[in-house]
Amino acid sequence: MEEKELKKEEDNNKGEAKKKGKVNFLKKKEIWISGVIGLVLGGALIYLIGILGLPGLGHEEIISFKGGKVTKNDIYEEMKKNYPISYVLELADKSILDGIYQLTDEQNQEINEESDSILNTYKTYYGYTEEQFLEENGFDSKEKFIEYMQLDYKRNLCCIDYFKTLIPREDIENYYNDNVYGEINTKHILVQITDDITEKQALATANEILSKLNAGTSFDDVANEYKDKVTTENVDFDNFNADQLDKNYVEASKTLEKDTYTKKAVKTSYGYHIIYCINKSEKPSLEEAENDIVEALGENLESQDEYIRYKALIKLREDNKLKFKNKDLEQDYKEYCEQVNSGTATETTTGAE
Repeated sequence: MEEKELKKEEDNNKGEAKKKGKVNFLKKKEIWISGVIGLVLGGALIYLIGILGLPGLGHEEIISFKGGKVTKNDIYEEMKKNYPISYVLELADKSILDGIYQLTDEQNQEINEESDSILNTYKTYYGYTEEQFLEENGFDSKEKFIEYMQLDYKRNLCCIDYFKTLIPREDIENYYNDNVYGEINTKHILVQITDDITEKQALATANEILSKLNAGTSFDDVANEYKDKVTTENVDFDNFNADQLDKNYVEASKTLEKDTYTKKAVKTSYGYHIIYCINKSEKPSLEEAENDIVEALGENLESQDEYIRYKALIKLREDNKLKFKNKDLEQDYKEYCEQVNSGTATETTTGAE
């Protein structure tokens, strides 16, 4: 059994995805000005801008052929018609965010792991190869995909910083004092309740296992002895992801000290567990936990204002003196900001897929 077996709604995301068919991997709560296609077209823009050297465009030839030519100005005019405001903003946001946020090795590792998780999900549930996933989503390589994930990560950091300006410091400190604890590393033996195994039978087996543990048999030896009747796995969590697990499992784990196990079988919706605490890390400092706390508290802000993340990016651009030299783009952006601030923006105007 994998760790997902402990989750409250085991079919919530993946089961629904299978029913509805393929879903875009960007369908998550952080929906931005543009998605994968936006970034890929943004990459095309960067390439074209490099060729054009925008200042002083003029009529310098890029291509010539019998009876005609293509100039820098021709390409620029075509770009203005075919690339909406969202793609231009993609370029600006990337440059601004790259200048503000320098990712640590730990953050880059987190991004790489998330990228691998997305690729594995598509492989497992949709039969995609890595190459098929990248090609369908417009990436030339896995490195380009990771670059997009890094941009998405930086956008989230921008939103967290924006939330910090809206959430009272006292609320952050109170959340830290009342809710934050270190990571808890556990392993457990689960006796499942199934069509063939009644609750009474599962509890009886769990109590047998407890008796052997109490008699001095090691946890791993008991797990191996009952391997045909039970499931074993390791489960690590802290307060920021504990809500993904069954509450009874979490609460029982929190009472354990290192190298101890639950003296009674813990019942969840899956059956009866005997939980062993491998280790408990120290509570992180407020500084270390602050971004996670702000993101957790920010969920309330998002429930009150569905456009708050767009507003965070608008504020970012204002702070960095974003200006348009092109009147059409300037007007498009003005209308976009008005729609976001009034709460009337649509998926089309925000660029969400």
